[in-house]
Amino acid sequence: MNRRAFIRHTALAASAPFVLSRLQAAATPGAARHLAARVVSAPDVRLPKGKREPFGWKTAAIGAVPLVLAWPDLPADAKPTALRLTVGLDVRDEKLIEAYLPKSVRVLGTFDVRFGCLFQVFEIPLAPADAADIRREGIALRLTKGAELRIFTEGDAIPAAVQPHLLVPGTADAMTEYFARMDSLACVQAFSWQEGCVLDGLLDLAALPAHAASREAARRHLARVVIGGKLIYVDTFSVPREGTAYGIEGTLPFAALAKLEPQSPLLEIALNFWAGKHDAQDAILDGQHTSSEGAYTVGYPLAVIARLRKDDALERLALTQLRVRQARLFDGKMFWRTSEPKDGVIKKGNRAWACGVAWQMLGFARTLRELKHRHDLAELIASFQQLAVWVLPYQRADGLWSVFVDQPALTPDTSGSAGIAAALAIGAQQGWLDASAKSAAAKTLAGLQPHLTPDGFLGGVAQANKGGESLQRGSYRVIYQMGMGLMAQLIAALGQPK
Repeated sequence: MNRRAFIRHTALAASAPFVLSRLQAAATPGAARHLAARVVSAPDVRLPKGKREPFGWKTAAIGAVPLVLAWPDLPADAKPTALRLTVGLDVRDEKLIEAYLPKSVRVLGTFDVRFGCLFQVFEIPLAPADAADIRREGIALRLTKGAELRIFTEGDAIPAAVQPHLLVPGTADAMTEYFARMDSLACVQAFSWQEGCVLDGLLDLAALPAHAASREAARRHLARVVIGGKLIYVDTFSVPREGTAYGIEGTLPFAALAKLEPQSPLLEIALNFWAGKHDAQDAILDGQHTSSEGAYTVGYPLAVIARLRKDDALERLALTQLRVRQARLFDGKMFWRTSEPKDGVIKKGNRAWACGVAWQMLGFARTLRELKHRHDLAELIASFQQLAVWVLPYQRADGLWSVFVDQPALTPDTSGSAGIAAALAIGAQQGWLDASAKSAAAKTLAGLQPHLTPDGFLGGVAQANKGGESLQRGSYRVIYQMGMGLMAQLIAALGQPK
């Protein structure tokens, strides 16, 4: 699907949901191929103490001693365009990984991995002439900067797209490939806000007839962490957890769990965690740190559970998460992602950060939609409208928002843009925002498409903020599946009737 056709398709999708049936998630002729490598030799490096791989999947280390890969069955006609690796353990530094041919020692390229997140896919381009050499020699990987990097190599039901692989693009369009990736474990994330974005996207898509199977995809994701009736997972730090929530950002997936298994006793994990995190104004926080994430990662799942249980007190507590954060983070003229008392004064941070804006707006849109049966929402709807009015003028000509939305000279962030647009689309869908919000959301969906890889992963995402604002402000961008989940929420909101 070329860009002009996609823009036309998007405009139709905004007014006619059935058109999305053309974008099936099922495998189609001409799909991309992910040719997984065989590990020939790997350094004997133990996992750091207190860390674990997720799902029982295996990883191998890349260090000063090379990791050697081979493709003994590489088809003679294969023309790979990229070599891919997937992060198997949380990264807290900047790494450079050199890929070279082990016999001729010809360098193919260097992976630039900065503060990589679990399950992030990194790639280097390959030239057409590289295939024959790779078939003959394989590829060696060695570390030239930073500490060892662990990458996924094998495991039960692990997709080839997550193993070290050569990408061979097909003839299917990028949106078709996107839905294929969403329907697989290739888009799985750590059980956290990241996986919550994906699960919400899958369940939203499932409301569209063409993507009803996305509900089962969400179940397959949860089956990886709900084992024998217990919640067993690895958090964003690669620390193993069982029966606990690691922080307020880790409670978002409980919204999807509640929708799929409303009677699950595991929901008490989130409720008990939240009960111990109230401040004087009943904001649910980690310490004294108020963040916009909590509007989405706490307010929304709390609203889902409250509605299912018909619990008025919990519903009001969910709405409090929006109200308090709006008061602390938005003054009507500028938005900050964080607020925290320090040395007797309130310190605010991440001014106008696109993802921070997205968390606040998604928290509003999804929580208010969940609780729309209530008659006390007028003030909060007005607050949501105020945010929308503030952010809309910052939308760029390409349909996206800069990583800090009030600084148009900066590189855009596809994930923050998708989240903002999804919230706008939900607002328009519910009648809280006018047609300009829906048009802006459709423009964003068109603007995201050029950032899809040939096999449907979303690139152009600003790296997670563990690298600080300097990393965000630069042009460094990554493939990041949580952004695919936000994009799915946008697609669904444009395609669903009220």
